[in-house]
Amino acid sequence: MEMNYQQLDFLKELANIGTGHATTALSTMLDNKRLVIDVPEILLISFDQISTHIGALDQIVAGIYIGVSGDIQGHMAFILDFESAKTLVRSLTDNKVDISDELGQSALQEVGNIMVTSYLNALATMTDLFLAPSVPAVAIDMAGAVWDSILAGAAVADIITLIKTMFTADEIEISGSILFLPSEQDFGRLAQSLGMEAY
Repeated sequence: MEMNYQQLDFLKELANIGTGHATTALSTMLDNKRLVIDVPEILLISFDQISTHIGALDQIVAGIYIGVSGDIQGHMAFILDFESAKTLVRSLTDNKVDISDELGQSALQEVGNIMVTSYLNALATMTDLFLAPSVPAVAIDMAGAVWDSILAGAAVADIITLIKTMFTADEIEISGSILFLPSEQDFGRLAQSLGMEAY
């Protein structure tokens, strides 16, 4: 889905602000290691394109997701491939905890929560909307099952904002995707902020 300049500028600014917040918080978690977060790509995609960007539906991934309430209802998620998730957990716990352990999943949940709320807070600031996150949930499963968990009972718009991220800290490199799915009924309100009235 092609974006006009206004949409692209908005999403780039959203990515810059969200990335700045996330970098500060995650650097503290990683014992102040030099952390760099890059955003190689920002996209507006439809549901039928999702597997192209988060992996085949039978690929194992880790998903940390929240519900969004307030002026806009919806969902936000941070999706990582399984190897990136394992690398992240090992780095956070000095190789003492595996991703299958409760402590490992708790560490993953905390990182995911920082990522999604950093971007959610940036979105709230830029749109002057009140957006409140729910308690985060973690799912490690095939991408199709994780996707179903995020969307369970939700009526969301067909257009998804996807922000690809890659962060490096010393020897580790981790890639993932931030996804924002506003509810179908609230999409128009967000669309005005993005200059998307034509859609």
